[in-house]
Amino acid sequence: MKRVVWAIAVSLFCAGPLAAQKTPSAVALEPGDAVTIRTDASGAMMVSQRGTAEWTPFDIAAARHLSGLPTPDGPVPYASPIPHDEAGPAVPEIEPDRVRLKFLSIAGRHSLLVVQNGYDQAIAYRARMTRDGRTTPTDVCLVIPRRHGFEHWPHPIERLEIYDMRVIAWHEGDLSPCA
Repeated sequence: MKRVVWAIAVSLFCAGPLAAQKTPSAVALEPGDAVTIRTDASGAMMVSQRGTAEWTPFDIAAARHLSGLPTPDGPVPYASPIPHDEAGPAVPEIEPDRVRLKFLSIAGRHSLLVVQNGYDQAIAYRARMTRDGRTTPTDVCLVIPRRHGFEHWPHPIERLEIYDMRVIAWHEGDLSPCA
């Protein structure tokens, strides 16, 4: 009996570190959450930091702009740029070789995902949103290299799952498709 208990204890001790090293297939965010991740060509995500999402003046300006637009009748085919001029807030620096996600609530009525792409290539990903207790896929746009991407929904979202994140080739002048 002691040998069985010892074998189980050794198995659990050895399995613990392996389980902790697994990378998630999806990253779940609730309003107010932030996460920094790395990704490889296979789409494997490695979470390097979790925390609280903090609004920047740039995020606020983007949220005001997006919240003021008419709601589209359906999915949009391409991302549109956020207007920015010298008088606007400074664009925050983006940490290289990482993706920073911030999921924010806009006054409890709208939802905003801020994606900071620190890679030299574009970031493509998929997302599922939970709203009113139901989870459904949602369209998101490719985020071009070394830039911020913003996803806006004109309603509150309880939870957002990001999955199938991958780095893909992108060249100056390419569009930023949404799917």
